[in-house]
Amino acid sequence: MRADRRAEQWLTRATLLGSGALVVGLAAAFVLLGSQNALAQAADSFLDVFTAAVLSYAIAVGSQPEDAEHPLGHSRAEPLAALITAMIAGVLAVEVGRSAIGALLRGEVARLEPLLLWVFGAKIFFKGGILLVARRLGRRRRSPAIEALAVDARNDVLLSSLAVVGYFGGRWGAPTLDAWLALPVALWIAAAGLRLGRENLRLLMGEAPTRARQQALAAIVAAVPGVRRALPVRAHFLGATLDVHATVEVDGGLSVRDAHDIGEAVRARLLAEEDVGHCAVHIDPA
Repeated sequence: MRADRRAEQWLTRATLLGSGALVVGLAAAFVLLGSQNALAQAADSFLDVFTAAVLSYAIAVGSQPEDAEHPLGHSRAEPLAALITAMIAGVLAVEVGRSAIGALLRGEVARLEPLLLWVFGAKIFFKGGILLVARRLGRRRRSPAIEALAVDARNDVLLSSLAVVGYFGGRWGAPTLDAWLALPVALWIAAAGLRLGRENLRLLMGEAPTRARQQALAAIVAAVPGVRRALPVRAHFLGATLDVHATVEVDGGLSVRDAHDIGEAVRARLLAEEDVGHCAVHIDPA
């Protein structure tokens, strides 16, 4: 777990630095060549910088242990940071769309120089690498922060590929295609922000996991030696991790110490699950 945390922090910092360089290159391409697609890609990369900075801080905060001020830990930090990122995405989407529509109305046409192709290609290469690493980490541990980075990297690869299409389309007789293709980029940024906000709002509101996951947790409890019967568990998200409440029945003739040991075994088994951050076990005599 600790190694995964270090890898996540490395990934967010690499995204921060690489996206910062892309913002500079894409913004320069917009200023020099007037490409609306470059402006849209620069806005998207700025969102990446903001996302990586906020999520890097959120991962560091979320990994801190429980303390007197936060007795249930800091697991809400990651979905809260992702929700802030979703709000910024909405603002950027509006600005990109407004600029592209203005360029179309004014009849502005971008200068399609090789610099554009180089910066679009650099973004595809960089974000493709981030996507591969984020997916590998995501298979090992559920993390809203890493899931957000993976979704963003995938979108960037697709949108930058669309920008390359606009570049060649403009050179082959469709000079306004660059500005037109900036509009779906704006819509994509808005849709990604809306989806990210909706998913993490559910985590912050304490939504229950799927029924299948609840049943799997109940089966884990029932399999602990000494448990006569396990009642359905109650579980809800406490930020990025689950808070689980389990009720088990044990032999009524057991001593208090033996019943307590069974309850602790149930608790230890639940906490061994990657997505369980806290749990409470209630013991009833059968």
